Amino acid sequence: MLMLGADPVALYSPPAGSDTHGWALDPTAQVWAGTGSLQRQPGRSDLLMAGGGGFGPFAPNAQPIGVLYLPPEAAPAEGMVAEVDGERYALSQVRPVRDPTGTGALDCWVAVAQDSSVYGGA
Repeated sequence: MLMLGADPVALYSPPAGSDTHGWALDPTAQVWAGTGSLQRQPGRSDLLMAGGGGFGPFAPNAQPIGVLYLPPEAAPAEGMVAEVDGERYALSQVRPVRDPTGTGALDCWVAVAQDSSVYGGA
């Protein structure tokens, strides 16, 4: 059996509107809170100012990423934001994973979680 760490998670629904540039507004409505597991991993890191947004070798533009596992009742969706340990992550590639034994005991949701602060999130 695979044991994953337990993290307190809050999910926020994607907003209905957008700003003057067409970007989605920062989510404010919490729709679920409970326990999940964020498995952090190295994300994109770029030192170049012109194309990557970094400021040299001592100030790269690093974008943390991870995989978030949630219980079935969380029901996440594309575009939601998950808050884990005070950090906000934009969710994408959200998909259900079914228990291969057929009992449902291991059913969960899986999503790619990218640090949303690079887009102006809190």
